[in-house]
Amino acid sequence: MRKYDKRNKIYFGLVILASLILIIIFSFFIAKVIKNGKIEYFIDSGSILYDKDKNLIKLESESVLKIKWNDEYYLMEDKNMYLLGTNGIIYNPSKDIMQLYGKYYEVTSGGEDNVVVYEDETVVRTTESKFLKIADRKYLIIDPVIKTENGSLNTKNYLIVELDKMGNATLINNEVNLKTFEPTTIITSNFTFDIANEQLTISDQIIDLKKIIGSTNQYVKPEENPSDGEDDNSSDNNQGNNSGNNQGNIGGNTGGNTGESGNNEGQTGGNNNDDENIDDIIDKTKTTSIISVNPSVGNISIDYVIYDPLNEYESVFVEVRDDNNTLVSVGYFDKMNTNFIITGLKANITYNLTFKYVYYREGVRVEEKFDEASVTVGKPSISLRVDKVTSKAIYYTVLLDKDYSLDTLTVNLVSDLEGGGQVEYSNTFDSNTLANKESVSGSFSYSDIGQFATLYVNNVKFSGYPIDIDAKYKVVMK
Repeated sequence: MRKYDKRNKIYFGLVILASLILIIIFSFFIAKVIKNGKIEYFIDSGSILYDKDKNLIKLESESVLKIKWNDEYYLMEDKNMYLLGTNGIIYNPSKDIMQLYGKYYEVTSGGEDNVVVYEDETVVRTTESKFLKIADRKYLIIDPVIKTENGSLNTKNYLIVELDKMGNATLINNEVNLKTFEPTTIITSNFTFDIANEQLTISDQIIDLKKIIGSTNQYVKPEENPSDGEDDNSSDNNQGNNSGNNQGNIGGNTGGNTGESGNNEGQTGGNNNDDENIDDIIDKTKTTSIISVNPSVGNISIDYVIYDPLNEYESVFVEVRDDNNTLVSVGYFDKMNTNFIITGLKANITYNLTFKYVYYREGVRVEEKFDEASVTVGKPSISLRVDKVTSKAIYYTVLLDKDYSLDTLTVNLVSDLEGGGQVEYSNTFDSNTLANKESVSGSFSYSDIGQFATLYVNNVKFSGYPIDIDAKYKVVMK
């Protein structure tokens, strides 16, 4: 019998150890492939997303989102396959939600040490205000108001921000696709984002985003380094002159405008019965205009401009009538503001808005219409999520608009059995359960179920009115 010396024994031991390690790694890989292969997310038709190359994709039909063995997401729409990378960012405009897949780091007012980590599937309403770091030099902003400090960008709902190493950024959503070549600051309803410096300001707290999972951003804020001697004086002089000139321009413009207004008021006071002056006033009222009318749940936001340099308007207002032409309310605009919100409206109702102003001409009160609009008030944002599936039960969560208390809501489950027939289950939530809630959860227990099951929401009522909600979720059960 052949005898093995100590060296051979060590060699064979290492071979066996390496083989065991390879078997464990291979087993882990196989288990991961099997696990990822079972995960599927159904994405609604009309949803908007982006592939790995930042190409915008609008889905024409319901699609399925899956995960590859390397944790990258891909989406199947009929026969088309789109590679999304390690993160899937999907905007559903019909439900006003963002569906996020993969890992995200939400930055809150707590700073770098208080980061909320999202994994797998996360649903966020576009009415919320959130700032998420996706990866090195890549961010997602969710907010109803998104604009740049210099006014070059004005958008809403969400914005994907991706920096290069020099601090320039690509700004993308379904409305814009811009590239910045100078330091840019994003302003939202809740925070300010200095892109090039990767600094977030929330409630006067400045957060260094580079400290969250690191950054390869090489942008350095330029510093003013004055030269020595005569050049230094020249630089100071130029700086002083520029500053002085700028301040002079601001003061001059302000003073000029004020003076012009004062002169006009003087003319009005001296010529109240001058027909030419009155005609000029009427001409100028044509610049009073409605900029935008934006409906949401229960209210309508109106952006407007009132041009009344001679202070001739008695009032500027909007009449609100429902689809039966019944006067619901009258709202009066403030000349010093540019936004007015009509509140207390019923969801899913079309309202007709008539914009008018009142002035006096030769002592006669004149009421004129200068614009009109017809808008449908939005409905509460409701979405459905499946949390867990077992052989005996399925657990779900309904995400609600916490600002709008529903009267009632029903969740249904339908599944076609393999041997024929169909099973149906339903759970109804009343107003007491739904009041001021961000979500409600429930479950269905069953003894028999088909290969697929569909959960959907119906019987939704808000303020006594039925609302058509398209919230459903398909599940692979077996």
